[in-house]
Amino acid sequence: MIEAPSAATLEPSDEDNRPPARWYRINIITAIGVALLVLMYTIASHSVGVGLLGELMICASLAFRMHRPRWSLALATIGGLIVAATIHAPTFTTLVIPVIAYSMARWAEVLVRRITQGAMLLGTTVAPISWTALWSVSPGEMMAMMIGCALAVGTAYLFGRTLRVSWVQRNERNRAAEERNRHFMVEREQQLRMNAVHERNRIARELHDIIAHSLSVIVVQAEGGKAVAAKNPEMAQQALTTIADTSRTSLAEMRAMVRLLRGESEEGEEYVPAPGLADIPSLAERTGNATLVVEGDLPQVSDAIGLAAYRVVQESLTNVLKHAGPQAHAYVTISYWPGEIQLEIADDGRGAAAQNDGQGSGVQGMRERLELHGGQLIAQPRVGGGFVVRARLPYG
Repeated sequence: MIEAPSAATLEPSDEDNRPPARWYRINIITAIGVALLVLMYTIASHSVGVGLLGELMICASLAFRMHRPRWSLALATIGGLIVAATIHAPTFTTLVIPVIAYSMARWAEVLVRRITQGAMLLGTTVAPISWTALWSVSPGEMMAMMIGCALAVGTAYLFGRTLRVSWVQRNERNRAAEERNRHFMVEREQQLRMNAVHERNRIARELHDIIAHSLSVIVVQAEGGKAVAAKNPEMAQQALTTIADTSRTSLAEMRAMVRLLRGESEEGEEYVPAPGLADIPSLAERTGNATLVVEGDLPQVSDAIGLAAYRVVQESLTNVLKHAGPQAHAYVTISYWPGEIQLEIADDGRGAAAQNDGQGSGVQGMRERLELHGGQLIAQPRVGGGFVVRARLPYG
């Protein structure tokens, strides 16, 4: 009757192994009922004596078998020894002993179960020997009684132990499932936070590209228009037209982004699609100091690819307006190859001598856009002056 070693790692806490409270009342009622039967039988058989005390103690052990296993084991052991020493015969309470053995295996802690095993070994030896005081039995018959008692009590104990191990394993599976769910929820929260950060970065890039480029164009055109207003009103009017067109375009893109952030429907309002490859010529024209060269035929690409190429050209031209100097000119070359778009935006401005306030993140934003689609970006001063941005963007 040795416990399985594999169960040692499956021991739950005593808090987890508490039986339902309603069983306390059920066990007390059962103990009282069995005690009354014992009393009636004893009185009817005119055999009242010290042995009755032992039988009543065994009955009382039923009341505590689940909620107070130590008390139950102590009462059953002491009562059984009293019965064995005084009555010398099987009694009605003998049937209670397997129930107590089962209860110890199912509900008691490790120490009580160890003591129970010793008490079972003692009881299955002492009880048959006590019974032979009134019977004339052979050694073989005595051995058979010992084996029968051991089988009855041992089977009950093993049954309780099996139920306990099964309960513990089920409890461990539930705990493992709860732990997996907890880890899943933590990972999900982390993923949601990462998605939110990525989305904020994407929105920041979009706002940067829209506002920085538009304001740069507006500032350049306004200064140019102011300079030529007195001498050439026609050029001043053209500058003002460019400012108005750029402002309207930027406002439309900003409204579209705000509607997207709010989750509002665009039905009934002017729909502004995301800019793409076909919008780069007008972008260069609005800038006012850029020459555009296109090599190859305009390919059919996804909106994301077209927007990435457009933003690279837009950010590069914005940097020309901000850093290259008032007389700098930009040269935009777009080469459409099968499966790849190559961009080059070069200027003849200050180049490495340009002042950098350290506040911008345009080059990093362009690089992140391209890397998102498997592209590459090189941005560096040119030998002999100026600055160049080279980008390759695969598609298809």
